[in-house]
Amino acid sequence: MNDFKKNSSNHTGTGKVFLSGVSVKRAAAAVLLFGCAFLATGCGRTVTHDYESMRSAGSVAQEVINPMVTSQALSIRQKSFASSLCLPADTGNAKGLKGNLELAGLFDLKTKKTLYGSGLTQRVYPASTTKLMTALVALKHGDPSQRIKISEKAANPGDDAQRLVLDPGDSMTLEQAVNYLLVFSANDIAIAIAENVGGSYDAFVDLMNEEAKALGATGTHFTNPHGLHNENHYTTPYDLYLILNAARKNKIIKEILPKSSYNTVFIAEDGSDKSISVNATDWYLTGDAAAPEGITVIGGKTGTTDPAGHCLVLYSQNGSGNGYISVVMKTDTQEELYDSMNSLLSEIPN
Repeated sequence: MNDFKKNSSNHTGTGKVFLSGVSVKRAAAAVLLFGCAFLATGCGRTVTHDYESMRSAGSVAQEVINPMVTSQALSIRQKSFASSLCLPADTGNAKGLKGNLELAGLFDLKTKKTLYGSGLTQRVYPASTTKLMTALVALKHGDPSQRIKISEKAANPGDDAQRLVLDPGDSMTLEQAVNYLLVFSANDIAIAIAENVGGSYDAFVDLMNEEAKALGATGTHFTNPHGLHNENHYTTPYDLYLILNAARKNKIIKEILPKSSYNTVFIAEDGSDKSISVNATDWYLTGDAAAPEGITVIGGKTGTTDPAGHCLVLYSQNGSGNGYISVVMKTDTQEELYDSMNSLLSEIPN
């Protein structure tokens, strides 16, 4: 159950090139010159990879790759990557932090340093942290004012799923929908967003996977927009850092993240006004959990399913206003989740 509800080769033809005797000699000389230059420099075709390049080589595995060239290219790529993002450095639990931090990370957005990392590239189930990507893709490909209409499928996401309890034919703007999506983690809204913005449910999921690749989240694969369990729906703690880091830069998402509750008026199937008030699923925002002194939790996303455990990815700031992203995945209880997160947040310098 996800964020349990407390309330209700191509051929173009045969090409032939005819060369004169002089041209042939010139061509041969050019080939010879190129070959010498190649041997002298040791340079061949440059192959670049991201941080998980050697884990999933794909079709590249069939190519003959010069190890020296690949190493040089990877080094250059990593330097470029590190200039704007933290790298997935695994620090282990050397600091003796308390809590369940086997799958966790703390990232300094100003210095681009990974302050803590354990199991950062291990595959985990994201549960409703998935909805960060849903919101990011929806606002990238949709218009905040477009109407999101609730279908029969969206109105029935499953009896145990977190939902607003909407009726088929109800509608609201995309901006209203994204608020419900991130504040209350509503699965019916996630389905409606996918259907309306993507043109179809499956097409929207394809957009989510494309965006993951664009962000460098190569350990992530989505099969749905809500995070209900599927064995082929997975991510990594590091990829969640990448996703929240991108999502927080969106103006609308930035405004939603700190909200402890949300209420809006939308249109019911019969054209009348309809309103539903919800509280946030994040205990920091509702006051059920307190961050360490000097740390301000801006917001993030919770997630809970039986296979995923309790999950939380957060954007916070210290007393100087510097930003940090922290991730804790797969704890046994919510209490353990927030205790573990506080252990990470306590490592943020003030």
